Amino acid sequence: EEVDTFMAAGHDTTTSALSFGAYHIARNPAVQQKLFDEMVQVLGPDFKNTILTNTMLQDLKYLDMTIKEILRIHPSVPIIGRMATSDMTINGTKLPTGIEVIIFIYAMHNNPEVFPEPDRFDPERFNEE
Repeated sequence: EEVDTFMAAGHDTTTSALSFGAYHIARNPAVQQKLFDEMVQVLGPDFKNTILTNTMLQDLKYLDMTIKEILRIHPSVPIIGRMATSDMTINGTKLPTGIEVIIFIYAMHNNPEVFPEPDRFDPERFNEE
């Protein structure tokens, strides 16, 4: 039963990420063009027949930024829970050992103090330069 759950969860998260990725890329022609140009530059003009290497994948920097932006807007797992292993204080609130702490990833990814204009699809926000 647990294996079935993990298989379904893994399938659903991958399907969801690919669907949202296709949606955002389709709605942003400039992103499409940058991705295409990067693939031609890194993989060559006949990239459809290129066998990818790990080095090539690492050189697809804009693709990496685009994937990160897709997962920021649509996290595969929007909420996770963890058990506190020690007493702690967060923003003045004391949490005892053993309490379950819920981490709302979706809210963190949409915090305008961390990600300005969080509703805007912008792979460049992950540019390390």
